[in-house]
Amino acid sequence: MCTSKRIAPAALGATLAWATAVVSAESPTSGSAQSQSGATAAPSTERLARLVQGTPLGHPEPTPVTGIFRVKIGSDYVYLTANGQYAFAGSLVDLSTGENLTEARRNRDRLEVLSGFPADDFLLFPAEGEERARVLVFTDTTCPYCRKLHQEVPALRKAGVTIAYIPFPRGGKGSTGEQALRSVWCAGDRPTAFAIAVGQADGTLGTADCPAAAVVDAGYRLGLQVGVSGAPTIVLPTGAALPGYLNVQGLLAHLGLGKVSTAR
Repeated sequence: MCTSKRIAPAALGATLAWATAVVSAESPTSGSAQSQSGATAAPSTERLARLVQGTPLGHPEPTPVTGIFRVKIGSDYVYLTANGQYAFAGSLVDLSTGENLTEARRNRDRLEVLSGFPADDFLLFPAEGEERARVLVFTDTTCPYCRKLHQEVPALRKAGVTIAYIPFPRGGKGSTGEQALRSVWCAGDRPTAFAIAVGQADGTLGTADCPAAAVVDAGYRLGLQVGVSGAPTIVLPTGAALPGYLNVQGLLAHLGLGKVSTAR
């Protein structure tokens, strides 16, 4: 995967780990509803907010674990004890079913946010024949792994998979990737322009200055909002995000389609 210069997964994890350690070391808040009466009122996020200044915090939500609340922090989650004294980052797993409840919530949130992206702003490579699945892909035409993934698109289409590209210039505004993506979205024939941009067709990209170029900025902001840290990032119909390149059979397996012949 080609990592974004703005956000790296390791940096986010380190921030959450640091916040966890500091919150845990603080003294408990007097007057906590949980500590005084055993009630399950939502804990205060005041101290957590001080540690992650500038990062949006969601309202604490109860979890299946008594006294543990889930709090959205940016595009991820931490867990907070009922008295507001301890916070920890990680996954909450239901051991009776094996379900990762944290990941399930991330997926649901991701789908909700992505549903607001206008249908006309995707660059679609539709399935041939009946559509068996549709995946969203955050892409950057200057990324070698995005180019490699695009080589798989004809076989994926033949297998009944629609690819819906969202522009994500990993270098941010002013980067080479942003300029190329703007040219693609400005083109009258976007699929051909995309092929030119990834080196799979001859030709020259046109203007990068048009109203449709705003989609590139919107795609970048959208990616950051749902936790994308590089390209390609593949989003499955379940909302699960798969960072990096996958070959045809690997992606079909994630889609539950099994091995499908893609021979022409």
